[in-house]
Amino acid sequence: MRPVALSSLLILCVGASRLAGQVRDTTARIVGTARSSTNGLPIAGVMVAVRGARAFGVSDSAGVFALAGLPPGRQTVRVLYGDSLSYDSEVTLKRGKTLALSVLLDVDAVELSPIVVEARSWRADRSLAGFYDRKKWRFGRFYTLADLERRSGLSLRSLLSETGVQVRCGIGPCLPIGGELWRRCVLTLFLDGMQLPADFLETIRLDELAGVEVYKRGFDVPIEFQHTFGDGCGAVLLWSRY
Repeated sequence: MRPVALSSLLILCVGASRLAGQVRDTTARIVGTARSSTNGLPIAGVMVAVRGARAFGVSDSAGVFALAGLPPGRQTVRVLYGDSLSYDSEVTLKRGKTLALSVLLDVDAVELSPIVVEARSWRADRSLAGFYDRKKWRFGRFYTLADLERRSGLSLRSLLSETGVQVRCGIGPCLPIGGELWRRCVLTLFLDGMQLPADFLETIRLDELAGVEVYKRGFDVPIEFQHTFGDGCGAVLLWSRY
């Protein structure tokens, strides 16, 4: 088997919740998954350790890892994978709570320096980890990092045109138009889970994105991104690369 190397690593702090059945426990816990950022598949054998706590976990065949009995406070998490990657990242652990991490690895045959991003808000649970979960349902059009890199040099407007979304540019800004044939409307634009004005379309570059989701009809938009279930226009979900 040819050895693989990692071209990038993305660590996403998804959130914290109280440990079930351990309300009085003063220690913290880390759980999470390791996946490929290229195809969303789980990766086994990724070691996640907390330096100074002598605790570590290794992802199983489902990409899942867990560490318990950790000291609260600011801690350094080390991620190791084969001989290709060793990376340290600081996280904050809270007493009696669980920190969820999503570790996304870009596996490549050529060894490159890792690129690391730690999400710093609750919106991280709507990140690339959720991107690949939603991709399985195929209600929208999805572009992975590899897809976007193959379209290097194109504009976001050109990418949307591939999906059948009309981008209308009049006297004012360019706007993405979707909806049903009998009801055309402006698609809602999201960047890393945060809604943006639709006229920001021209300010976003494809080489700054790691994933794009396009939902032309309001009914297909994931419920967490809908204002009213089954009603309204479609949406464009953009996920930052850095």
